[in-house]
Amino acid sequence: MGIYYGINSNYASILFSSLNTSNTSNGIGGMTSLLQDYASIQNGSYGKLLEKYYALNDDSSDEGTSSVTDPILSTSKDSVKELKAMEDGAEGLKESADALIKSGTGSVFEKISKEDEQGNVIRGYDTDKIYTAVKEFVSDYNEVLEATEDANTSSIRLNRKSMITVTQANESVLASLGISVATDGTLSVDEKKFKEADMSIAKSLFHGTGSYAYQISAKASMIDYHAQTEQSKSNTYTRTGNYSYNYSQGSLYDKFF
Repeated sequence: MGIYYGINSNYASILFSSLNTSNTSNGIGGMTSLLQDYASIQNGSYGKLLEKYYALNDDSSDEGTSSVTDPILSTSKDSVKELKAMEDGAEGLKESADALIKSGTGSVFEKISKEDEQGNVIRGYDTDKIYTAVKEFVSDYNEVLEATEDANTSSIRLNRKSMITVTQANESVLASLGISVATDGTLSVDEKKFKEADMSIAKSLFHGTGSYAYQISAKASMIDYHAQTEQSKSNTYTRTGNYSYNYSQGSLYDKFF
């Protein structure tokens, strides 16, 4: 049994109304309608409408039936999966950087009472707590570098490069804390060396506004922002005929699903 192509007035009118308008309109109005139709085909919503229309008029599940497959279209210079990984990584890095930046109660650099080697009670930094926070920062930093390594979006590449530049500018201070910068820009931290280092240096590097961690947090925020923005874009053509990644029209039919 084949498909029964009975007319469903609601979906048929939605599906073909814009094409009729394009054929009967003149000038800018007709061209706008045509571009709207094309954009809807580009982003897949037109295909979804076709699939919905024929599904409603199909009275058989036997052989001979067919369906419209949604076109596989890129929605950005980078895939949605890649952009999502960049977004998640950047948000994780911002969170771990902000944990180091935080001042006041709850700060990892808040001094505590502890005993020295002679058993005397002194006020000092919680080295274990600071190391755990820095280790998390290093892990998240490397994750962002990996996620953005092959990014095609220029704004993301720019912020990735800026992040590496800031790190390289602080390489000698990082080294004094047992934190090494590899040739690919990634970081690694030596636990023993870090815990034996001067925590006041660690505080100056990672704590407060303007610190290294603060600058990395800012770069991570920008990567997060641009990754989210790219996910909302759709490939289309501008009115001058140039290819653009800026979303404009084409979701005219999405409200019907």
